[in-house]
Amino acid sequence: MKFEEKIMTSITHKRVEYTELFYDLVFVYAISKTTALIHHLDNGMVSFESMLTFLFTLIILVNNWMIQTGFTNRHGKNSLLNMFVSFLNMGILLFISNLITQEWELVFHKFCLALGTLSLTLFVQYLIEYMKKCTSCGSLRTIRGLLWLIGIRVIAVYTASFLPLKFGVPVFLAGFLTTFAMPIFMAMRGEKFISNLPHLIERLSLLVIITFGEMVMGLAKFFTTEIFSINSVLLFIIMASLFLFYFGEFDHAIDEATDANISFLIYSHIPIIVGLIVITVSMSFLVSPSVNHLFATSFFYFGIAIFHGATLANSIYNMDDFKFPKCYYVLQIALYLCGLLLSLLLSKNPDAVILITSIISLCQTGIFVVYFVKKKPDYDLF
Repeated sequence: MKFEEKIMTSITHKRVEYTELFYDLVFVYAISKTTALIHHLDNGMVSFESMLTFLFTLIILVNNWMIQTGFTNRHGKNSLLNMFVSFLNMGILLFISNLITQEWELVFHKFCLALGTLSLTLFVQYLIEYMKKCTSCGSLRTIRGLLWLIGIRVIAVYTASFLPLKFGVPVFLAGFLTTFAMPIFMAMRGEKFISNLPHLIERLSLLVIITFGEMVMGLAKFFTTEIFSINSVLLFIIMASLFLFYFGEFDHAIDEATDANISFLIYSHIPIIVGLIVITVSMSFLVSPSVNHLFATSFFYFGIAIFHGATLANSIYNMDDFKFPKCYYVLQIALYLCGLLLSLLLSKNPDAVILITSIISLCQTGIFVVYFVKKKPDYDLF
């Protein structure tokens, strides 16, 4: 598969349809089920097997969401056909969500059948769009490439569902990882896909909001009359700071008229979501009596690192006024490292870790706010 022509992004605002928002509700449940994979401790830590299962499950779910969103972004209309396919996919995703378990070997074949069917519905959507032949030559080339990509996944995943486990797992991984990586390699070659960037950013932000919703549910237990304390307030401050850090970048700094390749923007949201979920479970671990405190602190800061790192990396798409100087990045990294080192030294005292992290999070977000206000002096602060 080869794209010979670089395609520039066309920017016209496209509003998010109610059908898309309704479709996202399934991911509220799917992300909750996925988070549960690392919400228990084994000898005071999250086991390697649990983390690996969590990462693969989340990547599979988010990648399918992104492919579906890509179709809606480029070609989706609120037609009866597209609404029917969305409802059908919601049912399949609910089925897939209930197959998410640590004992994945027991449900592997059913998982493959469901995932293959989900990919097949998307293949059919793209095929119908291709057969219309009413879009530009560039769009047709893009669709043709995606048909190859999704078709390979459908064949690999369906094939895996009929093979014994020892053969099915390698076939599944080879098919999924190949099709997952193909857009990355095409982006490295300079290929571009047609996309509506304002709509895409809004859709990605909504997925992040869903993940923040999981964090809110995790924090809810700290706001009961029995255990409410200063830590409850500090954990909420951490969450609010993370929210402002993300939306400061994606709602205020990114240039929605850029013609740059946006593949990185899409794929970088996987570590952003992983980071938020790791932070969510770590908040509970920090105050757990059965946890290894050094692990809980390290896990907490691992989540913060990949969330902040992936968010900051998207500054390559920023407007000229928000091209951050090197000192901005140095200061962000220095604050993170100070928080990490102090928290590791005091890891046996969860109250101290939470206090340090809340101060560091406020400072990191505050740096962006100060920079933003300097660049936008007319911004309404009050």
